Amino acid sequence: MEKSLEAAAAAPARLAPRQGRGEALRRSLDSGLATLTARAEREAFLVVLFVIYLIGAAHNMPSQVAADTWMMLAYGREIVHHGLPSHDTLTIWAHGRPWVDQQWLGQLLTYGLFTLGGIRAVLAANVLALGAGTGLALVAARRLGGSPRTVTWLALLTFVVIALSSWTARTQSLVFALFVAVLWLLAADSRSPSRRVLLTLPLLVLWANLHGSAVLGALLIALRGGSMLLERSRPLRSRLPIAAALLSSPVLLFASPYGFALVGYYHKLLINPAFGRYLSEWTPTRFGLVTAPFYFVGLLAVWLAGRSAVRLTMFEQGALLALFVSALMANRGVVWFMLSALVLLPAALDGVLASRWGATRYRHTNTIMALAAPVVGVVAVGLSLAHPTSWLTSGFPKTAGERVARMAAADPRVRIFANERFADWLILEHPALAGRVAFDGRFELLTPGELASISHFRGRVAGSMRVTRGYGLLVLDPATQADGHAVSALLADRSRHVRYRGRDLVVISQPSPREGSS
Repeated sequence: MEKSLEAAAAAPARLAPRQGRGEALRRSLDSGLATLTARAEREAFLVVLFVIYLIGAAHNMPSQVAADTWMMLAYGREIVHHGLPSHDTLTIWAHGRPWVDQQWLGQLLTYGLFTLGGIRAVLAANVLALGAGTGLALVAARRLGGSPRTVTWLALLTFVVIALSSWTARTQSLVFALFVAVLWLLAADSRSPSRRVLLTLPLLVLWANLHGSAVLGALLIALRGGSMLLERSRPLRSRLPIAAALLSSPVLLFASPYGFALVGYYHKLLINPAFGRYLSEWTPTRFGLVTAPFYFVGLLAVWLAGRSAVRLTMFEQGALLALFVSALMANRGVVWFMLSALVLLPAALDGVLASRWGATRYRHTNTIMALAAPVVGVVAVGLSLAHPTSWLTSGFPKTAGERVARMAAADPRVRIFANERFADWLILEHPALAGRVAFDGRFELLTPGELASISHFRGRVAGSMRVTRGYGLLVLDPATQADGHAVSALLADRSRHVRYRGRDLVVISQPSPREGSS
């Protein structure tokens, strides 16, 4: 009896710690829910805007399949089956020329996805990579001091340009998040120095094996090293070791299986006057309807550098200037400047605006929008991925490729003159065509004369049709203005015949495939 009374008396004492733990857990959950609700209210428009961006990217997946897509997959297969390439064996014009495949790791990763899940897996990864880059840029902009209002405004401007210039499925997509991460680390260090800035060095090594834009990463890291030497807030002795490491970062561009053979690659890619004359991506960025947001953001950056310079560090001003000049010099650079503007400018823009985005009268609506938008986004992306493969690759009809392969198999002497949009697609889908296609998208392997001959062919320059002599099959894109003119000129000769015609692809046969040369 006494033991029962003692047990009854001890029971509340045993229950008290459990009740205390339960109460603590409840308070923790309440606090977490309150924090999530507050953030949802504050960031609702950014969340919705980001989800719209992802839905747009997923819905436009067929347009993301382009020459660069097939190029990275075809080269990835070459690496898997034959190891890292050193000389070209895929095309006629560049056959035997040295080939430094700087993007080997990105191609290997994407080909791995292709073997596991086909083009659907590659496009899903591309949408994920695009989302990772832009999403990280939004987070970086907020963490660097930008208010939801200014980040939203700049996102509206930059997302349009980023979408138009970067939605192609290619290895470049893989490094958007790396670019933003490096820029964020450098900008944060320029405001509050920390050894964390050294994390940019291993990120650069990874970048240098994924995409040639690693040159921009090395430029930004070295720029931070230079600005660190000019700072006076700390003794030079404490700054010098880290500054020296950052300044030497360009050497890491050669941390690749190709080593210093990449010197020639970067020279051909970056200092090649023929690119600027014949390739649209390398021409200077001209003002137009599509580029108007870029010019507006560029002028805004210049204005803020003078009006709110105190909110932009020396490094940030130098980075924006360098990337803006790079974008003016070549269309390819626009996307990098717009990403950097999204990360760096919001805090400076807040400095010249009267007030921040305050509380809203529609808190519950904002919370519902912010919480519902990701669910809607996941469903929309899933529905896009559920489309059949024929929808995803609608610009590259399987029937056309098979017809070219059959005609080439019927006569081993037949060679193929294909637009670079289709060259690597044919080689990937029909490996027997390797070595029988005139050229592909590796323009750094071509001579200025060869680039000029392609440009003249598309521009219908007198005598330019001679470049197709010796090729029994021509695979061109009649939907483009350049190839459309060439197709019309070629078919004016009745000795040529259309073997396949689609909206985006035409296959033309012509006699005497052994006459002439490339």
